[in-house]
Amino acid sequence: MDPRGKLAVVTGGNSGLGEGAARRLLADGATVISLDVADDAPAGAHFIQCDVSDAASVKAAVAEVVERFGEIHILLNNAGIGGIGPIATAEGPGDLEAFSRVIAVNLMGAVNVAAHVAHRMTGNHPSGPDGERGVIVNSCSIASFEGQEGMGAYTAAKSALKELTLVWARDLSRHAIRVCGVAPGFMATPMVAMLPPDFVEELLRDVEFPKRAGTAEDFAAAVDFLIRTPLVNGEVLRLDGGARPPARTQWASNSASGQ
Repeated sequence: MDPRGKLAVVTGGNSGLGEGAARRLLADGATVISLDVADDAPAGAHFIQCDVSDAASVKAAVAEVVERFGEIHILLNNAGIGGIGPIATAEGPGDLEAFSRVIAVNLMGAVNVAAHVAHRMTGNHPSGPDGERGVIVNSCSIASFEGQEGMGAYTAAKSALKELTLVWARDLSRHAIRVCGVAPGFMATPMVAMLPPDFVEELLRDVEFPKRAGTAEDFAAAVDFLIRTPLVNGEVLRLDGGARPPARTQWASNSASGQ
């Protein structure tokens, strides 16, 4: 699908990877609506406040998008939060409230938005030589494939989203809607900006090439490729420089043991 002249919804589009993709879509000639919790959308994008973990908030936001702008052609399911902690320690169970919050935003948030947006997409006018009605791109993660120590909630959410990408592609193919995903490795985003330099160095050690953190521009280029390439459907693209993370990092192990 050519983004020019199309309407794109980006969840979590006000910062990090979502902002990078929103800027790329704007440059490609799309009208972009950022669904986020705070109003700080990129210049040129429209903003509608939305908490993706709240089904009622999502329903209202999607209805407002359609009422104000018309057909939604592109969805980037990107909103997410971080979280780390073991399932249990010798002192007691892990923080299950924090676990549930990550699932609520990163998984159920994506489910809420995909359900309402895909429903609207089914009524779109066909576009292009293949008659596409819509494209959904899920922001997955390297953790969708290899979850590390302490990343139970994040891995549960992102691995589920990876598997749902194919299921949703099969659900929606009869409506000429494609569903794909991007699985970034270590990316330079506000979510990881406070990590100690030695930890960042360790995380990049397993990257094959290029040996650096990914950028919002790298992510945006991958999203652009998936939107524009009709035969890519039900697939999740790894964007990690060939990295295959170990079970745990030395830095994280030392922190857990108080060293």
